[in-house]
Amino acid sequence: MVNVLRPDDNDLVKTDYSDLLNKILKVLRSEQTKNPFRLASDRKQLVIDIDSIATQVAALSVHDPLGGSANYVRSATVNFSPGFWNCFPNQVGKIRTRLEELLESVLLELPDNRSIDKFISNLLTSLTYFQGKRANLDFTYPFGNYPGLQTQRLSLQGDTDNSRELLKLHKLTITVVNSAEFNSELRNGLDNYINAEFAGVSESVREELYDIVEDLENNPQSDFYRLKHIADTETLGQLKKQAQIHYLEFLKGAINTRASGGNAEAAIYLEDLIRRLKLINHYINDINKADGDYLVNYAGASVNYRDFFSRAEAFNRLPIIPIIEGYLGESTDEEWGELQFIFGLKLKLDGKVHAHGSKGVFEYSVNLINPDSQEHQELLKDVSRREVFARKVLTIVFLYYVVFAGNKPSAPGYTPKSDLGYDPIKTFEEKVLPILRGSDDGAKQKLFRGIIEGFKTYKVQSKVDQLKRCLTNTLTYKTRLPSRGYPLHISVKKGILENDISKIETRQTLFKEVLRGNPKNVLKYLSIRDANAGGNSVCTLPANIRIRDIRYCTQDEKQLFSMEYDDITGIKALPILLVPKETRGRTIYKQNFQQRKLVLFPYQGDKSNPLDSQPAFVYRFTFALLAYICLKLLLEEQERLFIPILRLHLSNKEDEAPIEKFLLSLSMVLSHLLNQEHRSNTQGIDIRDLKYKIPNVMTSLYSVLPKTFRFNQQLDYPQLDKLAIIVVSSRESDSKWGSRHKRSNLMGEVVGVIRGNDGAVRLELLTTFSDNYDHQRLFKEPTVVIDQVSNLYHQGYKHFIYVAKAPYTSTLHMTQSQDDDGLFFMSKDVIRALKGEHGDIKIYPMFFDKYYVVKLEKIRASSLYIQDTAELTTLVADKSKQSVVFFNLFNGIEVPGEQRNYNGVISYATLLNIYEGILDDEDIRHGLISNTPLKQDIVQYLSLFHFWRYQKAREISFKLDPYENLIGDYSVGALSLFNHMRGQGNFNCLAFLTEVRNILNRKS
Repeated sequence: MVNVLRPDDNDLVKTDYSDLLNKILKVLRSEQTKNPFRLASDRKQLVIDIDSIATQVAALSVHDPLGGSANYVRSATVNFSPGFWNCFPNQVGKIRTRLEELLESVLLELPDNRSIDKFISNLLTSLTYFQGKRANLDFTYPFGNYPGLQTQRLSLQGDTDNSRELLKLHKLTITVVNSAEFNSELRNGLDNYINAEFAGVSESVREELYDIVEDLENNPQSDFYRLKHIADTETLGQLKKQAQIHYLEFLKGAINTRASGGNAEAAIYLEDLIRRLKLINHYINDINKADGDYLVNYAGASVNYRDFFSRAEAFNRLPIIPIIEGYLGESTDEEWGELQFIFGLKLKLDGKVHAHGSKGVFEYSVNLINPDSQEHQELLKDVSRREVFARKVLTIVFLYYVVFAGNKPSAPGYTPKSDLGYDPIKTFEEKVLPILRGSDDGAKQKLFRGIIEGFKTYKVQSKVDQLKRCLTNTLTYKTRLPSRGYPLHISVKKGILENDISKIETRQTLFKEVLRGNPKNVLKYLSIRDANAGGNSVCTLPANIRIRDIRYCTQDEKQLFSMEYDDITGIKALPILLVPKETRGRTIYKQNFQQRKLVLFPYQGDKSNPLDSQPAFVYRFTFALLAYICLKLLLEEQERLFIPILRLHLSNKEDEAPIEKFLLSLSMVLSHLLNQEHRSNTQGIDIRDLKYKIPNVMTSLYSVLPKTFRFNQQLDYPQLDKLAIIVVSSRESDSKWGSRHKRSNLMGEVVGVIRGNDGAVRLELLTTFSDNYDHQRLFKEPTVVIDQVSNLYHQGYKHFIYVAKAPYTSTLHMTQSQDDDGLFFMSKDVIRALKGEHGDIKIYPMFFDKYYVVKLEKIRASSLYIQDTAELTTLVADKSKQSVVFFNLFNGIEVPGEQRNYNGVISYATLLNIYEGILDDEDIRHGLISNTPLKQDIVQYLSLFHFWRYQKAREISFKLDPYENLIGDYSVGALSLFNHMRGQGNFNCLAFLTEVRNILNRKS
């Protein structure tokens, strides 16, 4: 099925690149323009100098593709204007033709006047020519065999004499009950409010108010359901925020205060932190204060402290605070209205902010509010970032003042306990708030300097360090902590209700007007309280937070196996090299690559080209478009090749030049697009110092190649002959602030797992895919994924692992409709479409996520896996709709010299009792839950998939997150975004080049 995006009547910003494409064509056709193609190194290399072309185009005056609508854009890429949509294919075709003419003119230099196809065929190198005893920068690599790999099983409790506790997990379970009764609870609350608040009015007026309430309940678009939707979408976040405080209380009970004076002191600091977080909650929930009392401003931006600190993420900027990370399942009992959500817990411990000179969180945050710091001054000058930055300053000032201000340690009689009696809210309201509410920014900056000096006087960094040491030690205690529960009430405050009858009659609603504005401004009317705290509420739902100390224990069950690169004799390679034009780049090129057959893209690498001015977009756009069209031109007639893209850099992540950051992003995009027909991977290396780097760089570069696994024991050989792993993700390409319309780029990959006749298992990347969709169609009929399943089915695949990132669980599902199941790529519509007419295929839907554990013992296995079959078997009779974790993977790698408090674990969850009439639930249970040979094969293949993706030359172990190229902050989707011409709104490079690919494929 061909997916074609057409212009429609959505309210998104229309893009028009026609002037930019015309300017590119004009430069390419100009007689003054030097041909970007040339032959080098005895005609064994093709040099393509797109950098020079892009620089020329960037110097021209170009119409903004967004026209006058840039201010409204969040992202804008492929929502083409009707006029551009009609001319786009022709413009791309002309650029391709011109590049073909320029390349052919260079090939005339060859004695036999070769075609492009024959020339490229002559540039290809068999991978066997790259095989050597050790990795070298010139693409040499050993392609070896790696014996002695192993996986070892862990159990959830030490139930055998030979087991020992290896890992510790602190697990958070949030339960909400009676959610199905929300409507009746709210209706009763409104009736009671009328009876109490308007007891003195006439019966007829009260009857009119009852009628208004009834109309509200009967109208799905009313304020009644608007409140229900906000409670649904925001309450879980509030419960997580409350769980942060309770987790600190949980840990406080574990500190051994008798072990040392430092521990005793740290316990006081922790007690004070808990106390102050509760003070913040009490302060913003004070019903005697008006909203205006919380309004502050700086540099033209304003913040309402009540609104901001009502949010779930309000405490996350602190240096030490719990982080709720890792989706470990959920269940919905529709009959009883009971909802349960399970997460992992970890502590943020003033870690380094690596993108900012490796400062700790506290130091980094204090530097942000310091008006004399370079970062503060630069961000205030930047018009596009000033408002967001000023709000960040205001929120840090409040949070850090309330949490860290205290008595002077030099004061007579001071002890750490003195701070437990200090009232930071009182001093904040007296000394800080009046200045922040005023209009004198100079006075505010003087205030910020004083606060920073105060932090030095209070020795805050020293206290943070001491608490960090204590908590780090506490986390590694082997004594198991008892489980603790915290009963709570979720309440809607009466403050959200109107008490003016005339306003109620005029607006025909009992709710205040704030309910129709930004949902975040309604949070102050939602309350999470201890169950016995009482309160003045309209309606209440019971909830519970439970924290458990879980231990994973080793067992004797192990699998030993080897991994080797598949036969490379039939694989031909076309290496691509990106080289800085500077002296160091030329030197490294001459030393390592001059005799290799390859395609070379030179670029101006010095940092004097900052790429942050207006022409930056034009440069990036031009470079990306021409690089992709050139590669399509070169590869048009070629059978499946391996295309390694190696980038030589003059910087690293710590001091990255904008041009090198862009080339990393572009290489990821190009590699993803090339993998649809070939095999490709990309890797960069800082050439200022090559010591120890080359083996890992080359291992990563070649990690995409097929590999074969052989097991030491016959019993470990699987029976399942074929399995396809399909991974999907998406990234927004077109959206506008305040609009419900959206377009997204869907991307993914397919990995094939095949068992040979000898029992060996082969894994290879079969293809990648990408296409653009209107958002509502993305989660209903993603044709590009449907086509992949259909093609694989005809190749004999009947079993499909279908993987997506676990969705961010943020709702209580109280307002979910049958048509919107909130499962995104796992929606019933998508699974139904994938299944299609293929009645005999088995689809295993899986979410993956990462959670964190503390390592209690040294680990000797390459990898550890966790299956709690006993716990899973209890699910067989449970008919609740649920997401269940069935498999966990952990690697035992230790990074020398790196202090790690936590190690990541990848969890896999599947969905039960969701797909009635679409998938047979028994198939999912048989393949993923029950202790069957099929399940053993599937989880074994999942483990091998992690090993196949390894990227380190030594200590071969599985890659903890084999999905990071598609999902996450460093995925192709995330890296393909860069700013539009005016710096406002994102351009999605992968989405745009996907449309270019579609045009070129149609033309070819």
